[in-house]
This record gives sequence, C-alpha cells and structure tokens, in this order.
Amino acid sequence: MKTSLLFSFLCFSLFLNAQVRYEVSSGTEFHTAQEQAVAGDSIVWISGTYRSTRMDINKDGLIITAQPYGTVLFTGVSRVTINASDITFSGFQYIGGFLGNLDVIRVFGSDVLITHVNIQDYTCFKYLVVDEDSRRTTISYCNFENRLNLDDKNILSILVDNEPGYHKIQHCSFKNFDGSGNDLGIEPIRIGVSTQAHLDSRTLVEYCYFARCSGDGEIISHKARQNVYRYNTFEDNALAELVLRHGDEGIVYGNFFLNNMGGIRVREGSGHFIYNNYFQGLSRRSIFLQNDPSDPLSDIHIYHNIIIDSEEFRLGGVGANPPNNVIIANNIFVNPKSQLFDEETGEESWENNFTIGNLGIERPMTGLTETDPALYENAEGYAQPEENSPVIASASSAYPEVPLYTGMDYDHELLWDLMKEPRPVSVTDRAIGASEYSPTMLVQPHATETNSGPAYLFDNLITYLTANATQIIARAEGQNRLVNISSNTDWRIENDVDWVTTDLTSGAGNAAVNLIIAANPEAVRRSGTITIIGAAQMLDLTINQDPGELVSVIEVEKTELVLFPNPTGGTLRLTNTPEGNHSALLELITLEGKRVFSKSFRKTADELLLDLDDVQPGVYLLNIQFLYPNGVVHSEETIKIVKK
Repeated sequence: MKTSLLFSFLCFSLFLNAQVRYEVSSGTEFHTAQEQAVAGDSIVWISGTYRSTRMDINKDGLIITAQPYGTVLFTGVSRVTINASDITFSGFQYIGGFLGNLDVIRVFGSDVLITHVNIQDYTCFKYLVVDEDSRRTTISYCNFENRLNLDDKNILSILVDNEPGYHKIQHCSFKNFDGSGNDLGIEPIRIGVSTQAHLDSRTLVEYCYFARCSGDGEIISHKARQNVYRYNTFEDNALAELVLRHGDEGIVYGNFFLNNMGGIRVREGSGHFIYNNYFQGLSRRSIFLQNDPSDPLSDIHIYHNIIIDSEEFRLGGVGANPPNNVIIANNIFVNPKSQLFDEETGEESWENNFTIGNLGIERPMTGLTETDPALYENAEGYAQPEENSPVIASASSAYPEVPLYTGMDYDHELLWDLMKEPRPVSVTDRAIGASEYSPTMLVQPHATETNSGPAYLFDNLITYLTANATQIIARAEGQNRLVNISSNTDWRIENDVDWVTTDLTSGAGNAAVNLIIAANPEAVRRSGTITIIGAAQMLDLTINQDPGELVSVIEVEKTELVLFPNPTGGTLRLTNTPEGNHSALLELITLEGKRVFSKSFRKTADELLLDLDDVQPGVYLLNIQFLYPNGVVHSEETIKIVKK
C-alpha cells in the first residue's frame, strides 16, 4: 500500500513539474499562452508569415521559439520587447518591416539568450538593443543585414550601467550595410555611448563575420571599458574599421582583417592591447593611432601581429596630441602596398619586430629589424612561417603583460597563437608574429560567411515577399516615392491606378521600386491600390493623395491624431483617435532609445490623457499603438514630444 501511494505521489510530482508546449499562430494566441505558461514552458510559433505582430515577453523562464527554425517570418510593424529574465528567444526571421523610430528587439531582462534570429531589410531605429539594466545577455548565430534607412541609428547596441553587463555576441554575421562611411552612427555594433565611457562593460564579441559594412566609418564602436574582441573576421569593408573609442582597456586579438579598408583605428583612450591579429590586402591604413585632442592615446600595446600586403601603420605623429607610451613588440610587417609606417612620433618603443619593404620612416636604432621572415602562402591563400623561418623561437619578453579583467576568460598570457595552437610557455621560445610554425594547421579565418549567422539562411526554408510600406500619403502636386521590396522569389506588380506609374513592373529578389505619382487636379483626396504578387503571396500598397485645392474643414475626414500641448508641462491630451472601442499602448522613449514607461489604456472616448508630471524635462519619442479588441494592431504612430 505504501509503495502504491509513493508511486502515485511521484507520478503526480512529475506531472506538476512537466514542461508544457504551447503552439501559437497569432499575437492573441501568444499572449494567451504566456498568461498560462510557467517557467520552463515553451511557446512555439508554427510556420508562416505574420504581419504587424508584437511580442512583449513578461514572464521569466520561458522558451519562445520557431518550429522549425527559419520558417516563422515577421514583417510590417512586428517587434519584440523582452522584459523578463531567463528567456530563450530563437529561430525567427524579421524581414522587410517598418518601425519608424522603434527597435526590432529590445532586451531589459537578464540571462537572455537570443539565437538563430535573422533581421534584415528593416526600416527602424535599431535592430537589437540590450538595455543597461540587463546582465549576461547572449546573442549567438544571428544575422543582421541591410537596414533600409541610413539615419543615425546603429544596428546592435549594448548599453552600460554601473555594473559590468558580461554580455556575449558570438558566431553572428553583419552584412551589407550601405552608406558613405562617414560618422553617421550606423555601426553594426556599438558598446556603450560616450557618456558611458568610464564604465566597465566586459562584453565579449567573438567568431563574428563582418562584410560589406560601409554605413559608418566604425564597424565596431568601443565606447565602454574592458571589452574583448577575438577570432572575428572583417572582410571587404571598403569604408570602415574596428574603432576603439572613449572606453579604455580594449582587448583585440586573434582577428582577421582582410581586403579593402577594415583594419583597426585607435581613436581615444588608454590601456588598449592589440595582439595575435592578421592583416592582409588592406587598401587603407592597417592600424591607425589617431592624434585626437578629446582623449589622447596612452599605453597602447601592439604585440605578435602580422601585417602583409597592406597600406601603412599610422603612428599618430601628426597633430598636437601624439600617442604616449606606445609599445610595439614581436610583430611582422612585410610587403606593403606603398610603405610600412607613417606619422611616427619618435617616441615609440620598438621591440624585436621584423620588416621587409619600404619602411616609410627613419629606422630606429633597435627593435625594427630588416629581416625576411620566410613566410609561405598556404593552400587557403594566407601567410604562415616556413619550417626554417627565423621568426621561430625568436620572441622578446621585454613588454608589459596583458591584464585579466575580473569575470572574463581570455588568453591574456598569449599561450595560444592566432589559430589557437599552443605557444611555448617560455616567452623567448615563442615565434614572432601571430602564428607558431605548424606542419598541419593552416592559417585561415575562424569566422566565415557560412559558419556564422543562422544556418537556415542558406536553405531558403520559407518564401517571402515583403515591402517597407503598405500605405503612402502623397502631396497634391505629385511626387516620386521609393518602396523597398524584400523577397527571395520572383514578383510582379499589377497596377490599375492611372495616376501612379512604377519604374519596375517585375523583379526577382530585393529591389527599390520608384512610384511616380501625378498631380491631383481634384478638390478631394483620392486613393488607389497597386498589388505586388509573388509565388504564394501578395501585398497591397495603398496610395492616398491630398486634394489639389483647399477645401473647408468640415469636408475633410478626421484621420490625423492630434496631440497637445507640445511642449507640455505635465499633461498631454491625445484627440482624434481612431473610432471604435480600441485599446491603446503608449510608450515613452528617450532619444537614446531607453524606455521611460509603457502604459495600456482602454479607449472609450475620442481622447486620451497622459500624465507626465514625473517625467524629467527633455525631448522624447511617444509611440502610440491602437489595437483591435482581438489584439491585432489597428494603427501605430511615433511623435516627438518635449517635456518642459
């Protein structure tokens, strides 16, 4: 009897602790599943394309995933806010959406894993933001690609607080960000902001692939302290490079910088360490120590690198603020495109470096020796030491050690070479340059386009056709408007609107379609719809055009949301809201992207009142989302407001 009762109790306990799987196919089903779920449960989106779907993840310990990975696609005004902790968010694609000044994914919780997510062709603020309150967020095997707007909005932003975040960005790909390469704030990764430069972030970026990123001059912007960048590949970036900014103590090792520009620029700060890196084929400076008055460089350490077939290493001697205490040890500099060095300060500490080619500066008495390192080009096209190379067992130990920052794990003792082959324990038995001699290990990048990001991107698991707008409002006098189509299939445009023409009527894949809208001669607003048709999908694009002549107020349908007073001292009044019994979700966001609050309203009249008495004076973005009773988005607007 006792055995039977014990067995029944165990079965009952297992039943209570069993994880539950909820399958969903709409925003309403997702929110219902989340209300019922407990920590350890899974909410699984089934395959399909979903428009204008918002997920607010508010309950700790959930697994939110797509089944299978890559077959659940969100577009339109779809976005995600992760307020909870211990969350796994995986397998989704966000393509071709349009969010205005909102982020695609925002993380406020801690111990969050975002993995195998693809974000591309979006018009938005940022692709992914990790808030300063978050700790230990991991972003792995994700792809970030081709944001459509080129405004001052970086792609992946890690914000920093008084305590280190210990975040990780691993095996991700960042590709095809167009632009001028100027200081536009379109960095693929930014860690910290200038006002957070004194804070320790301790974020790790490893095994990531960066290619064709020219939206900004900075591929990675290091604006907080003690971050580590290792085993990444920077390839074919014509106008951008990894940049160490205001934050001190950046660690950069084991990376490949290949072709076009794409090297390292040290603009500001002190205590940076750059070692075991490989530079080849760079058409602009390979390393640039900048002469900048805002935060002059000091204590810059450059060890065991190889720079081959590239433009010069700029030492920062031009200007009134030259770098101080620069130590350059055990490097190989060979076969420059023009010269090896430029802008010397005369105060560099050179220790045991080998050179071949036009030096470009006056050779110092010691530490910069003209010696053929006897390298050969391996089967992958990269240089490494021959068996009899003079670099073997020739390193000097006369340089400061690399520090190890609390809570971090990286090769601060240089016990491994570029390819993670063991180096001798004794420093003087190690090879000069980035690689030890090996008869079996080929020097080649750790991160490539095929081993980073979600593997499903190469399989085309889902056919999609999206556009970055579903409605256009045109001026009365007519104008041209651009619509970006994102697709992995053939498509065509059907158009019965005689006052709108398009420069393309069909295409395959992504394209920018120019709409030529004629002037409106009528005294009333007119509307028309053109349809974009793909293999199994179609999109309707509505064009509304203002009337050609002024009409009385009573003749114009009330459609625009009115917000006043703005600026406001405390209370905001929103009138002219959509008709019907909708709910409203209001978010107040700083210009830096930090959420101040999020409030829900049940709208029963034509206006809403918002109390801002507790909000600090400043400029904010107010995002207003009106929902149907079933949770589907009716409309969404973002308005800039000023709190006095």
